[in-house]
Amino acid sequence: MATTISATLPRQLSAGDLERLGARCGIAYRFPALADHEKAAQTPILRGRVDELELRRGIFLTRSDLTVLEPYASSSLAAAPLFITVILDGKVRLRLGEESLWLSPGQALCSRFDDRQALEAWQDAGQRLRTLNLAFRTDALAALTHQYPTLKALEEGPPALRRQTLPRHLLETLEEALASDGDCGDPRLLLDALMLQLLARMLASVNEATSDDTYHPPTAAIPSLSNGERDRLARVRQALDTHPEADHRLAELARLAAMSQSSLRAKFATAHGQSVFAYLRRRRLAKAAELLRQGMDVQQTAHAVGYGHASNFTTAFRRHFGMSPRAYRNAT
Repeated sequence: MATTISATLPRQLSAGDLERLGARCGIAYRFPALADHEKAAQTPILRGRVDELELRRGIFLTRSDLTVLEPYASSSLAAAPLFITVILDGKVRLRLGEESLWLSPGQALCSRFDDRQALEAWQDAGQRLRTLNLAFRTDALAALTHQYPTLKALEEGPPALRRQTLPRHLLETLEEALASDGDCGDPRLLLDALMLQLLARMLASVNEATSDDTYHPPTAAIPSLSNGERDRLARVRQALDTHPEADHRLAELARLAAMSQSSLRAKFATAHGQSVFAYLRRRRLAKAAELLRQGMDVQQTAHAVGYGHASNFTTAFRRHFGMSPRAYRNAT
């Protein structure tokens, strides 16, 4: 089994760094927010860690823990007979031909593509993005299929995006393996076993339809919600968006939505894929990142977005972005 680390990227990547990386790896990067090409080449796009392991010959696992400083898009230029990505933090939009969807934390995607149909991805700025990617060369996939013939199903049919929500126990094991630096043996053995579990999960979903598996923007038409409920949920979302710093209480938000507290919890999660207060926390932290980029100090920012104590704000910010507010302010 090949287990060498084939690449470890620096902690900060500029647009120029990504373009050079893309030239080596067969990926085209675009930076829509950067108009001046000369200045863009030096502009930091990502901060954090990316490394790659060759689990078996021709099977590459890429681990990333990044803060996205500027929005960017990417398109594959090389064929991949099988590609799997798992989102642990952040949100990514993917497109293959006419099919597109969003991936959220706890979800995985299986796909294959060739040089005639590129896999495109979009990452928003201001988010912590933690992912695990598996890419298979043709010979490596053939060897695995020989060992596990049922995997042949992943190669059949037209290229498609297959999304799967992973069970909690698998996500916890993934987190353990990604956090390990050898203190519990060789983590690559665990990652190899997890690769097989991911393949099994993808195989189980191979026959599921994906034509309706698209991202619904907030309060879009969701079958389990009536038009009136969507309108009332929009009031709650508007209150959270307009005043993320306010001391929002579930009882008050439920009155605003003309729902019981339990109904608001359930219906908001249906519409937005997260709880009311998880949504509020993300809005507060997104606003905090904006204020820090404008030069506001950490204490002022904490109070401006509704945190009573700077220490609580720092803990939440670090958990979301992977760095302290002070480090983020200095980096941007």
